[in-house]
Amino acid sequence: MQRESLTKFFGVQCCHAIFEARRNEVRRVFVSPELEEKFGRVLRWADRRGLPARVVSDEELARVAGTEHHEGVCFEAKPLAGLQPGDLKRRLADLQRGVIVVLEGVENPHNVGAILRTACFFGVSAVILRSAIVSSLSGAACRIAEGAAEHVPLCIVPEYSNLFSVLKAAGFAVVATTPHEARSLYSVRWPEKVALFFGAEGAGLSEAVLQAADIKAAIPRLGPIESLNVAASVSSVLTEARRDAVVKGLVRRIAASAADGSEDA
Repeated sequence: MQRESLTKFFGVQCCHAIFEARRNEVRRVFVSPELEEKFGRVLRWADRRGLPARVVSDEELARVAGTEHHEGVCFEAKPLAGLQPGDLKRRLADLQRGVIVVLEGVENPHNVGAILRTACFFGVSAVILRSAIVSSLSGAACRIAEGAAEHVPLCIVPEYSNLFSVLKAAGFAVVATTPHEARSLYSVRWPEKVALFFGAEGAGLSEAVLQAADIKAAIPRLGPIESLNVAASVSSVLTEARRDAVVKGLVRRIAASAADGSEDA
């Protein structure tokens, strides 16, 4: 029998979100003594199912998680399942309005995690990551995302394939964020459906994206530093891209989920 592939997830908010969203995919639980009470519900749930659940020292947690940045908890669980291209296509076609974020070659897990957290905050409908080397989210990216990875649909693809035609067919305007031959972010009239493209720091966006762009937008620079970290850029652009829809009442706030404290079977 082929051994089940598992990912090590860590971080308080990350692990809480996994337990609420897909607890049946959790296989092992490790918690520090300081968090034993906070994760008591999880430990009791695991014990009822005969799953390995241990209270261990921070040193042991660091060994299990493979990092000292575990925040006192580590789950071994099935990898987070992303959107398949066909599911993404249907999701885009069904949207009446909204924003999606496309990351080109953005592979640093801290950047990816921070962007997912920002995307969740702004109610982004989906995130697409084009990468030849990343196939699933790492535990580090999910920790930085603070639980957002369980809420934002993510599609990871090695190449764009027919993405531009899919976007155009679904009525999305392609917006390339670039400092070259671009208008100010603050002068853009935002369509109801927008696909925001962001490139990796240094490399920027590919010529294919720039050629397909309906709009090229730049964040106006006022200080001596030439560029922003890509996660900061995403936050700045989403603030503007969502402003008009919020002001007009076209989008609604989604209430934060909260554990009900019940002992689920």
